[in-house]
Amino acid sequence: MNVLATIKKALPKDEVSHTKTRTGLDIRVVSTNRVEAKKNLETALKKQKIPFKSVFKRSKSSSMDILDLGGGVEIVFKPLTRRGMKGLEFEDELAEDLKKYFNGVEDDKAFLHPDVIKAIKKELKLTPRSPYEIDSKGRMNQKRKLIFDGRKVVITNSTGATLTDLTLTNGRKTIYLSLKTSKTYYVTSSSIYQHFLDKSTQVKVNEFFGFDGAKMSGFGKEYACVTAEPNFSKVKNNLAELLSNAIGTGLVLLHKKRTNDVMIAEVPPSSPVKVSITGLSEDSYTYPILGKRKGSNIKVKATVDGHSYIVNFQFRGTTAADTGPRYLRILMERL
Repeated sequence: MNVLATIKKALPKDEVSHTKTRTGLDIRVVSTNRVEAKKNLETALKKQKIPFKSVFKRSKSSSMDILDLGGGVEIVFKPLTRRGMKGLEFEDELAEDLKKYFNGVEDDKAFLHPDVIKAIKKELKLTPRSPYEIDSKGRMNQKRKLIFDGRKVVITNSTGATLTDLTLTNGRKTIYLSLKTSKTYYVTSSSIYQHFLDKSTQVKVNEFFGFDGAKMSGFGKEYACVTAEPNFSKVKNNLAELLSNAIGTGLVLLHKKRTNDVMIAEVPPSSPVKVSITGLSEDSYTYPILGKRKGSNIKVKATVDGHSYIVNFQFRGTTAADTGPRYLRILMERL
């Protein structure tokens, strides 16, 4: 049977498209549940005795393996491109997996994310038939406010109860799961522009982040100011404390970067996650340029709970109409 016909028959509700390449064929499957779509297609390919390999390919895989059929034929699975769909898809799928697990299911084939269940079992010591109830909270999108008092930046709503995506309760214990998936993800997107505009805080907030105030004129002359030479040792501490605050306390961080690459870290309520920043210098900074670049950025290396990251502190808008350093968005990439 033709491969495309097999895919369309196995996945009648999904969008299937293909592009010819110099070496073969790229096939794209867009689905509301791409993990399930991949499993269903693998079953269909086996029935048709079509050989394939599930492999990670950096240029195409994102957080999910592709199917390599040989001869240059590769199948990529993508989520629907609605805002937040990818994270909510993962949340829903993991909730279903946990329900099965807590009902005594242990067969990996029964789960959409067996690698995550395995990590939860190992790191959190949760066993099958654990009497936990599961509550999905990720759609609540609770607002986080950024406060600058002239000395430090603090982000509100940074506890497990407000940052949770899935909450597990058994009457005696509550576990707040903060879920992240894909290669990179944001830990906050908070309004900050008012502190860069207000003349009473403008210099201090620039110095807090280590910015050259004169170069902030790329956002507009109203954002320019005269700042002291940055003390990068102090700024590193500022950024580390801010990142720790953004990640939150009293929760369990669960990041699935890709298949079989799952990290779980517990952050106690009274003990912020340990963060250290390295590689901070003038070269870490980019600035806005009128007509060319709308945002500024600080790129550093960080160690968070013993794991290595590239972290970008982005100062920009989120729409084409936004001007100035409207939001602080912290983008993380676990290495």
